[in-house]
Amino acid sequence: MRVQGYVIHTRAFQDDKVLVDLLTQEAGLVRGVWRKKAKEARVSPGSFLLLEFDLVGRSELKTIRSAEALEAPVMLQGAALYSAFYVHELIERLLPVGLPFEPLFVLYRWLITHLSGEAPLAPLLRRFEWGLFEELGIRVNMSATGRGDPLEAKQLYQLHHKFGLRPYYGDQPKVKPIAFLDGAAAMAYAAGRWDNRQVLLLAKELHRAWLDQALGAKPLKSRSLLPAKPYDGERLWQVPLFKLSHTL
Repeated sequence: MRVQGYVIHTRAFQDDKVLVDLLTQEAGLVRGVWRKKAKEARVSPGSFLLLEFDLVGRSELKTIRSAEALEAPVMLQGAALYSAFYVHELIERLLPVGLPFEPLFVLYRWLITHLSGEAPLAPLLRRFEWGLFEELGIRVNMSATGRGDPLEAKQLYQLHHKFGLRPYYGDQPKVKPIAFLDGAAAMAYAAGRWDNRQVLLLAKELHRAWLDQALGAKPLKSRSLLPAKPYDGERLWQVPLFKLSHTL
């Protein structure tokens, strides 16, 4: 089987082999074994470049017979490199093996290309997370209430994992929500307004909550490489509050 993809993670395996995780266009996440040649004892397929792989084997763990570069590698450093490590850990932890996710593959290519430029990192990462959640079916609908009712821009809502968006009328909630937000903020998030600072802050809170639920008790190692800045904005009942209706 010939596939195109990117190396997501490598780790040593026996004396002359490397375990390699690939994000491929044709088969999604693929786990393989790369046998190093004697004269290339330290060489294994590199990250951040599109490669064509020749894979063999019927089990979940494939043998990588060859890897040929299809384009020049993307050079990343500093915070952009750490951001890529974070994205790779999300892919490795959350994607099922052997299922194609072509839109996510396209989104990953877009992300790696833009990480090497001058664009701010936060909008890039939030956009990738948004696409990842959509592909995995774990994103909460932010364009309507949990009952399917249309949103009102100035109405305040509470957001829960289980119930989605529910109108909020002032009483202390019995179950602590992920966030409070008005309809304008929810609709801006659903429209992907990553150029809006409040939407980015909202997305950061939501995505972290959704990731923590999806990942379980094992935290992401790569988070320690990225700057940690807790939410320091407005709160209601000690819960982050986001409002855009006053700007309309």
